[in-house]
Amino acid sequence: LFAVSLASVVLVVATPEPTSLTDAYATIKVLAGQQKRANVHMVINQTARLGDGRAITGQLQQVLDRFVVTEPGRGVKLVHLADIPADPSVRQAVMRRQLLMQTLPGCPAALAVAQLARKIEETVISGG
Repeated sequence: LFAVSLASVVLVVATPEPTSLTDAYATIKVLAGQQKRANVHMVINQTARLGDGRAITGQLQQVLDRFVVTEPGRGVKLVHLADIPADPSVRQAVMRRQLLMQTLPGCPAALAVAQLARKIEETVISGG
């Protein structure tokens, strides 16, 4: 967590699986408690449908609102950045030991990653 403490912005990537969400919750709880992080950006990877990630982020936010406080009266705010869809093209690229963005740039996962990169540049890095 030391490297995260040096970052001005935190991005947590999780999948819809319960173990991943439990890990994300635990990580965010530690960031809130030890580093007093008020905002955490979320990306939900391997989503089945468009909008699943936003719903999952909302559910995680409800749990955090109930159990995690950074300072008296202040909780952690999750900012949903993107859903990356489950896509068989990812496995194909991995099996070929090739980069997804170069091998299959038009597949749904690659398009979502490219859109996420633009969003990070526009909103997180530029502050817009």
